[in-house]
Amino acid sequence: MAKKPEGDTLGSLRSDAQGMFAAFAALAEESGYAPYLAQQEKAWELYLVCLAEDLSGFLAAVTAAPSQSGGRANDLPAAAGFEAVRTFRPLGLSFAIFFSLLKCARQSFLSCLPGKDWVGCAVFFDRLEAVAVSQWAKEESGSAQHRLRKARQFILNEKRRYAAVFSRMAEPAFIVDRQRCLVDVNDAFEDFFKVRGETLVGKSCSVVLGHQVCEACLLEKALSEQGSFSSIEISIPVAGETRTVLMSGTSLGFVNGEDSGGIVVLQDITAQRQVELALHASEEQFRTLVENIPDVTWRADAEGNLAYVSPKVKKICGYEPEELLGQSRFGSVHPEDAVEVRKRYGLLFSKGRDFNLRYRLRHKSGKWIWVHDRAHVADDQATGVFSDVTKRRKMEDELKEYRTWLEEMVDERTQEAETVNRQLLLEVAERQQAQQELELLAESLRRSNAELEQFAHVASHDMKEPLLLIVAFAERLLAKWPEKFDGKAGEYLERIFRAGRQLQELVDDILQLSKVRNCEHPFGVVVLDDLLREVLGDFEERIRQAQGNVGVGTLAAIEGDRTQLRQLFQNLIANALKYRQADLSPVVEVKGRTLPGKIYEITVQDNGIGFEEKYAERIFQPFVRLHGRHEYEGTGIGLATCEKIVARHGGRIFAKSSPGEGSIFIIQLPLVQRKRK
Repeated sequence: MAKKPEGDTLGSLRSDAQGMFAAFAALAEESGYAPYLAQQEKAWELYLVCLAEDLSGFLAAVTAAPSQSGGRANDLPAAAGFEAVRTFRPLGLSFAIFFSLLKCARQSFLSCLPGKDWVGCAVFFDRLEAVAVSQWAKEESGSAQHRLRKARQFILNEKRRYAAVFSRMAEPAFIVDRQRCLVDVNDAFEDFFKVRGETLVGKSCSVVLGHQVCEACLLEKALSEQGSFSSIEISIPVAGETRTVLMSGTSLGFVNGEDSGGIVVLQDITAQRQVELALHASEEQFRTLVENIPDVTWRADAEGNLAYVSPKVKKICGYEPEELLGQSRFGSVHPEDAVEVRKRYGLLFSKGRDFNLRYRLRHKSGKWIWVHDRAHVADDQATGVFSDVTKRRKMEDELKEYRTWLEEMVDERTQEAETVNRQLLLEVAERQQAQQELELLAESLRRSNAELEQFAHVASHDMKEPLLLIVAFAERLLAKWPEKFDGKAGEYLERIFRAGRQLQELVDDILQLSKVRNCEHPFGVVVLDDLLREVLGDFEERIRQAQGNVGVGTLAAIEGDRTQLRQLFQNLIANALKYRQADLSPVVEVKGRTLPGKIYEITVQDNGIGFEEKYAERIFQPFVRLHGRHEYEGTGIGLATCEKIVARHGGRIFAKSSPGEGSIFIIQLPLVQRKRK
């Protein structure tokens, strides 16, 4: 800016500075530029002051040397023009508004100067405006070039970013041209369709995705209308399976007046749809469960306002579910119970305490019913179930009254009970004495049984040797001198031989019977399947000769004495083969099953001659025979031995039969033996 000029003109400008700015503001408002001036008022006020000084200097220079009006005088309007552009262009004014405000400044200065200075003022502002226009255009051109360079760089970066983003998109995507042929596909598209992208470029969209997909897709419409579409759900075949996808796309607009195609993005939602279907099925199952359980399911917020009530509420409380939605669940609680129910409900939300109590609830009919309510909190809501316990409560009350009555009865009967107790004590003492006498008698019987068993064992053992000699010598006589024992002598010797053999068999059976109780073999695990196979091996020749059949089902493993259990089955199967019907091949079937109480039941069934059921208990007694020795061999001790073996194992044996219908022997043994002291 120029130095302040001297003279009347400078004084006039200084004295009228406020009036000049007021005139400037009035002109700006009249021209409709007051809002722009208001935003930059201080800048324009300062600029007008500086402009007044430059104009004063210019007028002074022109007045002093009119012929030399160029030079330094011309620099003042140019400097003022440069200053105007430097001050107001960065403030964001458009050139039209800026230039219009300069015109308002020009008119305001003309209104403040005397008429003789108007020509000089016009020259000043002409030069100022010319310089301002030139400088503004120059700076605008430079800025435009800078913006152009930045725009080109931005476009280049955007292209690079587009390529990176398109290639790295997680969803399959492809670009089509205006003929709807594929131009590019991303890596996710190749992975999804399991193809190489270069094999698809140039192919029609309908060829790649199928005609049905393209008919459902709105890409054609979106491209023609320069619009977009989104979330169109379709099913497409991919590598032999059907996938569900959401298809979205948009037009890429026009470039140089031509359609530039569009981009389509696929979102695979197959798993999501499967989850939704499973969730829907689960919700349907849950709804069916809730609607069919006998209790009422409910859900409410922290204030107790009901958000859901199951249909069973009509059966229990008489209300339709819609009548209760949004209502407070405390409104129907009995006044005497309401305080406790609210307290427990509040603790459920504040401290997670259990909500599990009984209280009275008003039925729609007005009567009170007892309910048992349980609830827990999840997602700021309480979910609960209550059931009608009115009948149970009534029964409990009746039971309580009955207990009270019983207590009263007990009090009344105490005296009588004490008297009875004294009598019972006397009877107990008498019974204890009797028990002791019975124990002494039982001990005496045990000693007698032991002595008898010992006697039987010793007697049988001592009889074996002379019997062995009798049989051996009789057999030797018959074999060595058969000619000397013909007729009656031979018959008598043969009868001696047979009697000795029968007596030997009887002695052996008596020894076996006496050994059962005195056996000290420990119990162990016995696999009955293996045991029966061994027994059948022993009877193989006998079964073959009788043309019989013995069937054995799958049997369990039990604890027991393996030797005695083998003897048990040998005796039972031997009896089944021996007591067969003359015109019928013997058939024996062995089965097993587990009964409650860890008892294993084994059945041995045959198709033999059978017996009358009235003898079912006698057959287990020693020496009992239902048939003569001439009909069937035997000593009558085999089944008695079986009964003792089963008794030693803590079980029982019994038989069912009918004459001519066969027999069935049933053995029940514990799977695990009790520990013996």
